Amino acid sequence: MLHPTIKGIYDGRIKGLNSSVHITQYILNNRIKESKIPEPYTSPGIEYYIGFGTGYELGQKIRAVLENDISSKMLLNDKIKYFTFLLEKQEICRENLTQSFLDNIKHWDEFNIPSTITNDIKVLLKEKKIQRSIDTLFSYFKNNFNLKSLVEFYKIYDRLKKIREEKKKNKEYIISKELEKVKSEIQNWIN
Repeated sequence: MLHPTIKGIYDGRIKGLNSSVHITQYILNNRIKESKIPEPYTSPGIEYYIGFGTGYELGQKIRAVLENDISSKMLLNDKIKYFTFLLEKQEICRENLTQSFLDNIKHWDEFNIPSTITNDIKVLLKEKKIQRSIDTLFSYFKNNFNLKSLVEFYKIYDRLKKIREEKKKNKEYIISKELEKVKSEIQNWIN
């Protein structure tokens, strides 16, 4: 469990990034004292709200960077959507990728997987190493700051995880069909 201040910073960054109003106006509009503190945190939530305010201002600074960016042809709403995803996932993985992705906005919309990577993935798929093929492509997108592709490809990554969770719950669940679908989607990405 995160410290309430850290949780507030994470939540505040996302709200600040997705809002065009100053924090004072945000509080007046949303009556922050009436908003619920996320579970399992408890009232009065002073630490959470301090973190939220700090995070909101950080989110506003990130938004300003995205608004002023001229290196990418992506629309502002798309930049915000994809960066919001990154911030949401950062809470889970604890790896701070914000600055490196902000420094490389020009690569967010790129999609050019080198033949060496596609060949490696094809070999892995032939060997039925679906997880390794997903990890290889996922790492490529992350390391090359292809945020749009990373976000879209995450759906496949997440689906494989859910298939495995279902198999753990239900031993009779046959995953071969689902794995073939995942394999086919991976092949579509590299072709």
